[in-house]
Amino acid sequence: MTNYLKKHLNQKLILSDEKLESILICFKKTQTKKNQILIHQNKVCKHLFFIKKGCLRVVCTRDDGQEWTRQIETENNFITIFPSFIEQTNTSSYLQAIEASEIFYISFSDFKKLNKMLPEWKKFYTDILEIAYINSVKRIEKLITMSGKHLYQDFKINHPELLIRLPNKVLASYLGMSQETLSRLKAKKIEAS
Repeated sequence: MTNYLKKHLNQKLILSDEKLESILICFKKTQTKKNQILIHQNKVCKHLFFIKKGCLRVVCTRDDGQEWTRQIETENNFITIFPSFIEQTNTSSYLQAIEASEIFYISFSDFKKLNKMLPEWKKFYTDILEIAYINSVKRIEKLITMSGKHLYQDFKINHPELLIRLPNKVLASYLGMSQETLSRLKAKKIEAS
């Protein structure tokens, strides 16, 4: 059941078999349906997720009800609503499976237990947080400094596989534009400059 996760962790960590087993035993595996909500708004995020197959997103909802996709992750990546997970407070966002997905997840209590038991796990988690932080800052900078056209071009260059996988509604909300604007940009077959 956990061979996939075991292989991934072995690529990232140098651990004895015993320590690796103590990590693997904390993870559970599940499958999601397309559009299934894994963490609801106004709830405490109690799990960290690792994606074996599929695509998940973190979504914020504005006062007017409009959705804004804050984060998208696919295979071999971890995802959660980090502020709620770390602080164990209610979240204003929600976590949704964009596609039917296969995921592993660890509870907050098991996660904290591993942090105390295994310095290697704590370092691994720090690496996950650093990557999430860097990606978040880069994304904010792009949203602030790039036009819609350039955001679309950048996404097309850096994530061509996601152009096929993501529904226009999700992609538009990730790029901070309307679906109509996204459709116009796609129709123009914009070439990267």
